[in-house]
Amino acid sequence: MGPNEQALPQSGQRWEPAWAAAQARIRARRGDGVVVPRNSRVSKLDAELLDDEVAEMLREPVAGALALVRPGLADRYRLEIDTAIRALLFWLSVGSAERRATYGQGLQNLRYARTGRLGLRVHLLGALSIGGAYAWARMVGAMSLRGWADAPRSSARARLWRLAQRVERLFRVAAVLNFVAFLATGQFRSVVERALGLRLVYARPQLTHSVSFEFLNRQLVWHAFTEFVMFALPLVNPARARAWVVRRARRAVGLPAVPVDAALSALPDDACAICFAAAAAATADAAESCAAVNPYAAACGHRYCYVCIKTRMLVEGDECACLRCGAKVEGVRRFAELVAKEESQ
Repeated sequence: MGPNEQALPQSGQRWEPAWAAAQARIRARRGDGVVVPRNSRVSKLDAELLDDEVAEMLREPVAGALALVRPGLADRYRLEIDTAIRALLFWLSVGSAERRATYGQGLQNLRYARTGRLGLRVHLLGALSIGGAYAWARMVGAMSLRGWADAPRSSARARLWRLAQRVERLFRVAAVLNFVAFLATGQFRSVVERALGLRLVYARPQLTHSVSFEFLNRQLVWHAFTEFVMFALPLVNPARARAWVVRRARRAVGLPAVPVDAALSALPDDACAICFAAAAAATADAAESCAAVNPYAAACGHRYCYVCIKTRMLVEGDECACLRCGAKVEGVRRFAELVAKEESQ
């Protein structure tokens, strides 16, 4: 036997342990043949948002139907309605042995890893995250309504209230720490999932999960546009802008800046044209019932209610015009003062 033939078994003995160790590491990185996703944080958060949107879509028609039965019924039992909807969605999606994923997770190509008594852990997840949240909210609400927070400090009720507040604060701190850990590792979105060891993995690893950046760009543009509109809309006076456009358009075609209604021009001197224009029917009775209250007169001499003319001037600003003659209203004076001034002269 030559030296080369003797070296073969020795070289095989050197790489076989390394290959066995590599296989062990590969198996550790796999779960039931599915590679554990390491960079799916966005998908997991999007799945949670999609689940909230589905619940909201179901909540609106249910609330509308209950409003027909009795007004205010949906608001009174809002917590029960939300809990029932979420429990139903959870049972139809995650509760199914074939799916083991919510509807949002299914859209994101995710499911819970099928390891170690998954069915029991999934049912515990629903009981704690949905049933536990409902029971805790009702318990704290009942304690608050019964005035346990204002009970004597040494009483059992006050001690239980303080204990409940401490537990709630600790849970919130744990949720924040868990979210930081989730951002670092990409595993376990919630404290309950971490406690139960429920990991989200790709349902079909061979399916490439691609994000449509065109859709995301449209969403970002639309969101920015709506935010700008919500910011700018209070700064814009629609009535003043409309009056400005109408005045400029009428001047451009050779018409008076403000249209004058003959019915308003023929009103009695003590009638408020704004009240008359807002009346349901322009009749003689309406003219009699639209007498100016606390009358103020414009420079043209026509009288209006103080509240009516001041409101119109605030709304239309520099574009405010008299409804009787079309003259521009730049200021008003109390009619009694004008009469007294004329009498003194």
